Amino acid sequence: MDFENIEFVVDDGVARIILNRPKEHNPLSLKTAKELADALKLCERDDIKVIIICGRGSSFCAGLNVKETLENLEQIRDRKNFQDLGDVFNFGIIKKMRDLPKPIIVLTKGFTFGAGLSIVLAADYAIASEDTIFFSGFIRLGLSPDIGTSYFMPRHVGIKRAFELMCLGETFSARKAYECGIVNEVVKPDELESRGDVIAKKFLKAPKDAVARIKQLLNIAFDNPLEEHLRIEMEHTYQTMLSDDFEEGLRAVIERREPRFR
Repeated sequence: MDFENIEFVVDDGVARIILNRPKEHNPLSLKTAKELADALKLCERDDIKVIIICGRGSSFCAGLNVKETLENLEQIRDRKNFQDLGDVFNFGIIKKMRDLPKPIIVLTKGFTFGAGLSIVLAADYAIASEDTIFFSGFIRLGLSPDIGTSYFMPRHVGIKRAFELMCLGETFSARKAYECGIVNEVVKPDELESRGDVIAKKFLKAPKDAVARIKQLLNIAFDNPLEEHLRIEMEHTYQTMLSDDFEEGLRAVIERREPRFR
């Protein structure tokens, strides 16, 4: 599949999806969003075990393409067109990120605004460069948040802090994002890609089925009563106990070596 606004590269089980409009700080235009959704669909392939999403140039993603939106405002305001647009952003990207049974790592830097922040929030693991500037952005445009921001933000930071970050219309730093739990790590700009590679290799060595089931459990962790969640959790544990990976893990402990999961 040919792409214009992104790059899609697979190497040794790791798929890299690279937003590639660096001169514009990688805005998420409709075309870019469709390509990103198509790339995530490709990540269903069995040879892909880990996914990295990042941006070319000095920024990860500057969010909504404001110029494109203004030029097509009347079309976007049509409810059917708006629904079609939402299907790409909400289901083709955000929901797909959560549904894929594989670890998704986001490497963020520079401008990380609006939809860019939403992608960070939806990731399984996020690493930010020290120069990252985060911004929810919707309030500055007179909009309530979408693309999953109001779903993921309070789960990361709590209701009051989420209200602050979404309503005050202020940027915040990588350090604050780390302290709030939005990103897992903050690194120097020249260490961002290499650190992403290190984490990807760790996930490649992990038991794939167990990782997929952990992701499924976390997806529903805030939605179930405790008793129901315990039952679901127990079933997932039982299924992983039936795997060869479980036996390998036990043997590795006894033999005092690193496990070699399939």
